[in-house]
Amino acid sequence: MTMQFPFEYRKLGDFTYHVLSEPDHIKAYVMIWIMREWESDHKEAPHEHWTVEWMDVLPKMQFSLEIIDSGEIHPHPDLMSVDEFIKSLQERANEREESMLRGISVEPLLVMRDGFQLMDGYTRYTVLRKYNQREVYAYVGTIE
Repeated sequence: MTMQFPFEYRKLGDFTYHVLSEPDHIKAYVMIWIMREWESDHKEAPHEHWTVEWMDVLPKMQFSLEIIDSGEIHPHPDLMSVDEFIKSLQERANEREESMLRGISVEPLLVMRDGFQLMDGYTRYTVLRKYNQREVYAYVGTIE
């Protein structure tokens, strides 16, 4: 079953986002697409504990689309200490940068409200920060 989501296109700063604004749509989207990505990540790297933590907490969250200050977002420190991840992140950011500059839309970052930890969107976050985007769209998750 393929679910269609009612994305809207919105420009913020120098970039265009495709966003979902209804909390139920955001929840359905992250539970399908983000969870699938994390399950794959976990199979490839079962020792990365943050993926398990995020997979555990995601179903308990409620989400809202918000514009937040990119300086408030905190990448997971354990993840950012993995040399292979940093190297691949820079490669992915370099590849994504051109399409973002050409106007290809990106999805909002996924951020946990408690501590504003970045859960998904490290590549987008890297490019947005490189171009000094103070305000970014994020799906902000709150544990209910």
